[in-house]
Amino acid sequence: MAKPQKLYKTTIVIWSEYPTNEYSIEDLAREATRGDAYCSSQKCEGVSDPSKFPNTEFFGDPEKDEDHSYDD
Repeated sequence: MAKPQKLYKTTIVIWSEYPTNEYSIEDLAREATRGDAYCSSQKCEGVSDPSKFPNTEFFGDPEKDEDHSYDD
């Protein structure tokens, strides 16, 4: 997989009356949607500087992309 040229980063702030350490993203979104928690902001920004991209296999393995070791 080639590195994407642009990614979009979304930051969401959800307030609650209880600790949310054990909650999944799905649970937090549901709580905010039904009114048991409060979403005070949602911000989306485009990021085109690859050095700011997260280092995660979600976007592919950069080492494999460079040396094409996944090709047989």
